[in-house]
Amino acid sequence: MSVMQPLSLEPLHERAYNALRGALRSGRFRPGEAMTIRGLGKELGISATPVREALQRLIAAQALQLLPNRTIIVPVLTRGRFEEITKIRVRLEGLAAQEAAGRMSPADMRVLEDHTSEMETALAERRFNDYLSHNERFHFAIYEAADMPYLRQMIELSWLQTGPWLNMLASEGRFREIANSIHDEIIRGLVARDPDATREAVQRDILEAARHLAHFLPE
Repeated sequence: MSVMQPLSLEPLHERAYNALRGALRSGRFRPGEAMTIRGLGKELGISATPVREALQRLIAAQALQLLPNRTIIVPVLTRGRFEEITKIRVRLEGLAAQEAAGRMSPADMRVLEDHTSEMETALAERRFNDYLSHNERFHFAIYEAADMPYLRQMIELSWLQTGPWLNMLASEGRFREIANSIHDEIIRGLVARDPDATREAVQRDILEAARHLAHFLPE
C-alpha cells in the first residue's frame, strides 16, 4: 500500500516535505524504518533533489535520524524521551484546545464529526492506518482553530517524533475499543464553548493513548 500520494505541482521540495511530515505525524512510517531518497522519489513521483531537501529538514527537526553510514531512519524513542514528549504535549495541546473553544464555526464542528465517524468505521473494519489519518486531521483541525501558529508548530514537532509509534496501538485490543470515545467528549466541550472541558478532554485523550503505548517502548 502506498504511504503517500504522488506529487505534481511546484514547489516540489515543499510538497515533498509536507507529504513526509504528514506521513510521520499520522503513523504511516514505523520506528526504525529506513528511508531511501530513490524509493521516496519514486513513490512521490519526483526527482531526488526535492526529496533530499525535505529529508534534510526533517533530520534537522529530529523527526528523522541520519546514521553514521548515511542511512536515514525513523528514530526509536526511549521510554524516558516518550514520557518527556507526552508531558509537553499535554500542556501544549491542552492550551491549543482551550484557545480553540469558542473559535470553531458550525462548519468546523461538522468536519470534526465527520472525522469521528470515519474513525469509528475504520476501527470497526480494522483499517488502523485510516483511523490514524483521521485522528491526526481531527486534532490538527482543532489546533489550527486556536490561531496560534507558533504553538501549532511546537505541537507538530512533538507529533513528528511520536506519530510513528501510533501503529503499535493496532495490536492493543483494549485501546481499539476506546480509541474514539474521548473524541466525542472533545466535541461536546467545543460545542459548549467550554475551554476547561475541551482542554481536559484533549489531555485525557493524549494520556490514554500514551498509557497503552508506553510498554512498547525500550527502556
